[in-house]
Amino acid sequence: MRKHTQGGSSRAGGAALTWVLAALLLGISPGCGTAEPSAPIVVAPVDPGPVECAVCGMTVRDQPSPRGQVLHRNGEHKHFCALGDLRAYLQTPTPLGTPTAVWVEDLGPDFELLAFDVAPRPYIAADDATYVVGSARPRIMGLPILSFSDPDVANRHASGAAKTAIWADLVTTPFNQIPKDTP
Repeated sequence: MRKHTQGGSSRAGGAALTWVLAALLLGISPGCGTAEPSAPIVVAPVDPGPVECAVCGMTVRDQPSPRGQVLHRNGEHKHFCALGDLRAYLQTPTPLGTPTAVWVEDLGPDFELLAFDVAPRPYIAADDATYVVGSARPRIMGLPILSFSDPDVANRHASGAAKTAIWADLVTTPFNQIPKDTP
C-alpha cells in the first residue's frame, strides 16, 4: 500500500525538487537572465611593478635578473625575484593549482655575468629557456640560475666557469644535477 502526503504525491514533488537542485548545482537559474561574461584572461607576462616576491618577500624589481612570474587560471600573477624562488614555488602545491603559464627573463647575448643589473628584460616561456646553473655570478639568495632563449648563448656562459650545468627544465631537474662546489 502506498502512503500519500497531505499535499499530493510525494513522487511528483520530489522530482521537481530534484530538477531545481540539479539546475542550481549546474549554475542554471531559469528566469533570472544571463550572467555577464567575465573578461578573458590575457596569457602574457606583465610588468611586476613594486610587488614582493611570492616566496621570499623581497621587492622583485630591485633584484638582478633573471626574474620569473606565473599566471594562474583565475588571472592572478605571482612574481619572483630569482629563478630559485620560482623553482621552489612551482614544486610546492598551492590552492591556486598548477599555473596556466610560466615565464622567465631572457638574459640575452649581451648579458654580463658579474654586473648587478636590475633593468627589466624580455620574458620568455619557461619551457623555451635553457638554464645555466652553478655559474660565477655573485649570489643574492641561493644558487644562481640563469635563463637564456638561445642555447648557444647559454653554453657560452656555461663554458666560462669550471663547474656549471645546463638544464633544459627548471622544475624537474633534480638538484643532484647541480655541480658540486659551485662558486
